[in-house]
Amino acid sequence: VNKCSRLVGKLAIAGMPKDLWSLPKDQLPKAAKEGRVVAGFYQVRTEHAALMPTLRTWLLDPFDSPYPEMISIEPRRRVVILIEVDRPRFLFGDVNKFRKRKPVAAAAVPEVPSGEHENVPPGEAVFQWWWGDPFRQWGHWKNYHPQVNARLEKELANNENFRNCAEAIPLDGVRYCLQRISAARPFDYLDQNVQGNFREPFMPEAVVKVDHWCYDDVTRVSNNCFVQFQRGNPKRRRPVRRIRRGEAAGLVLDSGDPCGICFSETGYATGCDKAHLICGSCLRTGLRIVVGDITQTENLLCGCLTMKDDMAFEKLSQLADSTLMELVKKPPENPQRLQELDVELMQVRRQFQLPMSIPSDTFQKKVSDWLEKVRTRAMEHLYHACGYPGCAMSNWILRTTFTEQYRSKGTCIWTCGAGHRNSVLPSNSEIDEMNRNVLSHPEYYTERCGCDVLPLRRFRLCPECTNEGLLTFAVHESGCKQWPGNVHQHRHIFCFHCTGRWGSACTHGTICTDPGIQQVRRARDSFGNETLQLGYINAKAYIKWIRTGRGCPPTVFDAGEEVQGDVRQERLGLEDRDELFKDITEGTA
Repeated sequence: VNKCSRLVGKLAIAGMPKDLWSLPKDQLPKAAKEGRVVAGFYQVRTEHAALMPTLRTWLLDPFDSPYPEMISIEPRRRVVILIEVDRPRFLFGDVNKFRKRKPVAAAAVPEVPSGEHENVPPGEAVFQWWWGDPFRQWGHWKNYHPQVNARLEKELANNENFRNCAEAIPLDGVRYCLQRISAARPFDYLDQNVQGNFREPFMPEAVVKVDHWCYDDVTRVSNNCFVQFQRGNPKRRRPVRRIRRGEAAGLVLDSGDPCGICFSETGYATGCDKAHLICGSCLRTGLRIVVGDITQTENLLCGCLTMKDDMAFEKLSQLADSTLMELVKKPPENPQRLQELDVELMQVRRQFQLPMSIPSDTFQKKVSDWLEKVRTRAMEHLYHACGYPGCAMSNWILRTTFTEQYRSKGTCIWTCGAGHRNSVLPSNSEIDEMNRNVLSHPEYYTERCGCDVLPLRRFRLCPECTNEGLLTFAVHESGCKQWPGNVHQHRHIFCFHCTGRWGSACTHGTICTDPGIQQVRRARDSFGNETLQLGYINAKAYIKWIRTGRGCPPTVFDAGEEVQGDVRQERLGLEDRDELFKDITEGTA
């Protein structure tokens, strides 16, 4: 080991002593005490991972060179332990014991090299995707658009990796990809769950093999099984096959640019900058997805629209209504198209809770309502919301108005437009954090302050700010018990010894008493309004508890209400008396 390192003479892993992986069992987590610890695992920050090889080279340097200048900071890393636990074989011996049984798969098909037994010559083929649910054996095949077919045929002829099932190709350059599969190379991304950074985890049931029931024997033997999937989310996938064009002659559509979602039919412009097209079926389906989620305001429909494209959504909703009404008045004669329409009408009625007769302006109303809700949600951060369930946003109060009309007058209580009384107070986590800070140093930082010759603590909460629903953390640096020393530094002035209002409850000539360590909580006043309430802890008893562990004093609030000391310490996470004693010893200087 490099003698410039502090690890000289020690075994190390990733620049840390190996002893960290061999701690006594009483220092391990409870779950680790019953198993075996496997050493050697560690976690490192992503941006620091590139520094680890340089650090390792320096540690192994026999010439004792100084710490490399290229490593400006030491890589952030930490120890990870793997716990191996023996489990009874009669319970855990069979990993498939409780797995849902699947139907018996078709017999395995021997691997056929690409090009052999190719029953669909180039130029005479058409690619089809499965419309419906391929995992419930329901639906039918649909053609890709002729332009898409031509592009896929070109890729199949020129791209050797795609032809040999070694890589996927983009379908539209934005969201979808296509991959050829074989018996030896199924659609399987299980080993890429970590480095792939997928939006949804790829589970074993998402694997697609050539023995999937959608593919017939001819398709399997001729190596014409494919899978279409979302880029960055292979869990979203569907089977695709390549067949002779004559088999789908009845579904061939007119020429023109294809729909950018299903790639099957010609469509209408979405109004985006990339001039994407979308067919009537995908348009209606996409709008139903859009209006069902007010939290998604980007990458909508074709992947390019946002909530700001209200004119585009207005025209597209009108188009969705008109195309749907045309289909309702004159249903398609093709049984497969009729099946698609029946399913779509069922989904529209169920999602929008409509009767059998669908109104002619359904999509226009739903899109208009969605746009209004999205705009409202985008402005929520400007308001204090009414706590009464179901109170409309029109009754809420602007934060600026609250500050001008209520906070400036020393009150945290306001009334909404519907007459509901509300309080604007810090959250419980913010209150706990403030209580922790005050309680971490119960000692006096000085025994004789200037002018008044009184002992003072370093930290206090401004009591008048607390009455107004605010938490002001006051720090005393030096001088007398008046805080702050300058009237222009804070709008409230109080005594740092007794916390009384300066000039009325306390002055330099007043002999005052320290009430103890402050704590604050949310409570109800006599009118039922939620406010902040101060309580106090006996400081001498608290410090004695830290030293001896006996008799943790309670927090005493108004009217003699108490919170037990052990309950308080557990809530605040201040149960380690050794750490508390260390803080007192170090002080606040």
